Amino acid sequence: MSSEENDKKSFSTGKCLPYVKQFLLSLLATTISIILTFGTTTWREHQKKDNARHEMVMMLLYDISNSIKLVQESDSTLRAGYEQQLKIAENPELLTANPFIFTKFCPSLEYAETVENIFSSNIETINVIGNVLFAENISDIYLMRKKYRKEVVDSFMEEFKNNKGYSGYEQIIELNYPTYIYLSGSILCQMKEKLDECKHMMDVSDDELESYRQNRISLSNSSKTDSIDNALLQEMMLNIDKFNEAKEKAKTQ
Repeated sequence: MSSEENDKKSFSTGKCLPYVKQFLLSLLATTISIILTFGTTTWREHQKKDNARHEMVMMLLYDISNSIKLVQESDSTLRAGYEQQLKIAENPELLTANPFIFTKFCPSLEYAETVENIFSSNIETINVIGNVLFAENISDIYLMRKKYRKEVVDSFMEEFKNNKGYSGYEQIIELNYPTYIYLSGSILCQMKEKLDECKHMMDVSDDELESYRQNRISLSNSSKTDSIDNALLQEMMLNIDKFNEAKEKAKTQ
């Protein structure tokens, strides 16, 4: 190949290099842009899923911790009833002074089932949580809650109501507080253990759960319904004042 042809080839190659370089840079920029776009979208979707998962977990733990508080109150009522029963057994005259005292030593357990229904009726909630063992524990606790109401609260109240002479000494002494205290304590202990396992699995601390509780209480206290109720109450008081003023004016005429 002659030197002239080599010069032409070198010139042609050198002339093409800037275009090739520009093309490669453009291709690189486009590739990076695509990666960033899809990467950001994927990250946002991942964040959404994490947030939804965390909110679902906190909602369930909050609901269950509230149920455990109610069970604890019921358990305390039974224990207080037993202590009163001991006093009556030793001194029957105490019952004469207050024959219906044991009506306040009956266990109770009233709770909303909204969160439980959301959890149990929609398989998607389990997919969102992404932890089968956690879901099983939650389900177990809800079953324990039902068991407590049936075997402790309902059973005690049925015995209490069927004993029509519950204000009498013999009837009061026959109330089987020890058995119900045992059942209550056993179920309560199991519920607490399962809740602790759930918090450990999801790395939720007691402080975090308490903070969530306080936020829920704060939102509830500042709800629109409460604001409307307060406004209506103020309006009612104002209307009463106006009406009273109108009556006073009528008297002076």
